Amino acid sequence: MMSGKIDNERLYFAEKQKVNITGVELNGKILDIGGGGEGIIAQYKKNQVVAIDKIKRELEEAPDNGLKIVMDASDMKFLDNTFDTATCFFTMMYMPMEIRKKVLKETHRVLKKGGELVLWDMIIPQRIEEQKEKDIYVMRLEVTIGEKVVETGYGTRWNKEQDLQYFSELIKEADFEISESMKLGETYFLRAKKL
Repeated sequence: MMSGKIDNERLYFAEKQKVNITGVELNGKILDIGGGGEGIIAQYKKNQVVAIDKIKRELEEAPDNGLKIVMDASDMKFLDNTFDTATCFFTMMYMPMEIRKKVLKETHRVLKKGGELVLWDMIIPQRIEEQKEKDIYVMRLEVTIGEKVVETGYGTRWNKEQDLQYFSELIKEADFEISESMKLGETYFLRAKKL
């Protein structure tokens, strides 16, 4: 999440993407990492969701569905084997590269055996010379949840690259087994199981 006034000259806008979460299977008690802002997962699964976010304001802005807790995903206060499912909806892009492994290890710890991690995020390409003045990568999204369509957007510092392969490797290193992965335009979707 970026705050404050930003000079438009610094923004690079990727093509608008459409994400449909209708029918995506999310079972049991769900931990939504970075669940503030639009609270997409809580809008979809309501009271099944425990949303955590480091930024209190983000949780305050989220719709009133489920439980909201201010918490750092790299140091969760939940007991081991608490959740059936963990989601990460366009959240990893905001995390520094150096803590992502720790967040995934913590997620693994709080999931029950056989629990699933379900992750959506944007592909962030390498910045080329012609884009050197653009240091913020922005993607507008149209998210479909049943009959409802949520128009939103996400922007992050363009000081990193990430794609499906990068996250597939990171998730495997955290002792998850990937059961589903797909590139959807300039976004990706991953589902992985705790063994």
